Amino acid sequence: MDKNSVFRTNLVKRRKALGLTQEQLAARLNVSPQAVSKWENSSYPDGELIPKLAKELNTSLDSLFGVKVMDSERDIEQIINDEMRSTPAEKRSEKFMKIMYTALCACNPNTDTVGRLRESFEHETFAALKTDRELAVSRLSSDLRYFCFLEIPENGVNSYFGDTTNMVRLFNTLADDDAIKIISYLGASVRNKMFSAEMISEKLDIPLEKVQHVIDRLDRFGLVWRMSANISGSSVILYGYTHQILLALILVMAKSITNYLQYMDPNVEEWTQGAFRRENGEQDEVVPQVPWWGEGEL
Repeated sequence: MDKNSVFRTNLVKRRKALGLTQEQLAARLNVSPQAVSKWENSSYPDGELIPKLAKELNTSLDSLFGVKVMDSERDIEQIINDEMRSTPAEKRSEKFMKIMYTALCACNPNTDTVGRLRESFEHETFAALKTDRELAVSRLSSDLRYFCFLEIPENGVNSYFGDTTNMVRLFNTLADDDAIKIISYLGASVRNKMFSAEMISEKLDIPLEKVQHVIDRLDRFGLVWRMSANISGSSVILYGYTHQILLALILVMAKSITNYLQYMDPNVEEWTQGAFRRENGEQDEVVPQVPWWGEGEL
């Protein structure tokens, strides 16, 4: 492809990625739509317009003209920043998943191909990364996709736990079908909507005493907040849900665990030790690996 074709192809691609028509781009540059049409088909803009064109397309001149930059010169953070900012909001999550999936696949030492997220999967499929330095898991099926990454601390993830009492209390709270129903109901609400325990009990057909027990536990974790309201001369306690991000992730991943992560694409396992560490610093001896075939060995 010649340089003119590369420029025209990149111009059209970036304009469409931003959801701009030729008329809208022309208005931003104070030129006619016919001028933009000519750039995309047969000619270059005037020299003084080229930097402004790149700015309006939220891209670099190198990218616009297809100039490949040496790895050492690339600003990866800037590239990702530019790419995400130029992506329409409704397509941002898909772009995010593609970037993260490609990053995970790049950690696979058994292939040098670029990992590209497929549009569909026959089965519930996950990608996993497990090394001595990081853990990552991603659900790839489009009905619900997520990506979770953990950088393993030197002393293991358990060094972060400290007192595990509240962890046990949380799991005890979640180990109840009614509690999950209540959380799901509250989580489906809009921001700043308030509920009474009586309303929740009536909506979900759960005994009021049980609803109050679950709500009180959620309150202690800071997952709901309470306020007192005076309604028709009576004091009423109302609850608002905090829409805690981590709780939503815990519930989704709990479902993934119980579904059993059978189909993996890819499953990168480059590790000798798990994510936990013993408190006294003791380490198991590394299990020796069988040496690979020697050259000429039959």
